[in-house]
Amino acid sequence: MAVTAQAIGTVGLTLTAVFNIPEAMRTAGSATWISYALALVVVLLVGETLVLFRQLPGSPNGIAGYVSAGLGPRTGAVASWALLLGYGATLLGCLVFFGFFLDQLALHLGLQAPRLLAYLIGALGCLELARRDVQLSTRTMMVTESLSALIILSLTAAVVRQGWGAPDLAAINPLNDTAAQVRSGLMVAVLSFIGFESAANLGSEALQPERAVPRSIRTAVLIAGGLFVVWGAFLPEGLAWLPAAARQGLDPLSALADRMGIPGAGLWIKVGALLCLFGPCIGVLTALARLLFGLAEQQLVPAPLARVHPRFGTPSCALLAAGLPLVAGGALVVQRNLTINQIFGLFGGFTVLGFLLVYGLVALSSLRVSLPVNTRARQLLVGGTALAAVSAMAVAYLSGTVGQQNGMLITFAGLLLIGVLRVWWVLPVAADRLR
Repeated sequence: MAVTAQAIGTVGLTLTAVFNIPEAMRTAGSATWISYALALVVVLLVGETLVLFRQLPGSPNGIAGYVSAGLGPRTGAVASWALLLGYGATLLGCLVFFGFFLDQLALHLGLQAPRLLAYLIGALGCLELARRDVQLSTRTMMVTESLSALIILSLTAAVVRQGWGAPDLAAINPLNDTAAQVRSGLMVAVLSFIGFESAANLGSEALQPERAVPRSIRTAVLIAGGLFVVWGAFLPEGLAWLPAAARQGLDPLSALADRMGIPGAGLWIKVGALLCLFGPCIGVLTALARLLFGLAEQQLVPAPLARVHPRFGTPSCALLAAGLPLVAGGALVVQRNLTINQIFGLFGGFTVLGFLLVYGLVALSSLRVSLPVNTRARQLLVGGTALAAVSAMAVAYLSGTVGQQNGMLITFAGLLLIGVLRVWWVLPVAADRLR
């Protein structure tokens, strides 16, 4: 249960309804649900590729350990570095959104507080929760995600009840949508699933990881995918009722609930979004700490980061080393008053690049290593199909990003190069010391 909660909490179910589906709707329109259905197929393939490695011993490096199994320790360490970039960007975006929503909730209640103060309260609170007790963190994720998802499902039901008829059913007919619409929403849809693989980051800490991790990966993908497709089919219809300014705002779902005259629903959505943001923030912090812990064991980062808190049993040094700089970076973003679209484009781009790279490396690794309990034919079929799907996604994403977000691409490439150089120069030295 704890492993499943980690995966579901890091995905951030309700964040997809609040942020990603409105973002996808702006370009995909009524084809949003098709984009999510196709993304679900791709992510299921990646998930099944991860399941191929179920007999391998758990590792704090999570799925980067799967890369090491087939492509060697250096490439595995590079994958860990790419995961650090992806998770770091995810955490920054979630923490900033948390500050925004806390500020909006305060305004809704007639209170006024500096946005930076709201951000720091939420960010440091998440950091302390993760530092003190990982088990408490996973229970918190499960409760908050369940409550938040129920709130959004209630709004979805209200949209269906109050506004749907034969014309609306015709609007989601896939024959009425173009390939360009579906493609434009596909990247946001894939971004919504990122985090499901964090179950593998629990590694050896899970009871019977060879069973718990595959089951948790499949459960997280199917639960998230089912909700995303339903929300992608019905919520865009309701959002289309809003004026353009409201659809472009921070919280279009609350605006929709208020427009439909549902008593208190706008406030409930804001509270639900706040609760939901705890899950991804804590889950990503936990994953970052484990990755740094694993890199410290390989002597790629300072050795003190491999220390465990004597009371809480968590990798607190790694957690603080990853969390505090990101909290400070998020404070700078809050101070600069970037728009939601700017934040989404910057941090979402980093996340997509980092994870697509690692997903592709895992699929390639599955083709090059002999894995117990799997036939060679199954490895080739699952791994090859997943590699082709991830490659197609990467090409589609980059084709729309080059020339539009060159600064983000150059920054990502530079940070990745730093990690590659560090690995190639330091890892052989560390290996010699271990011998």
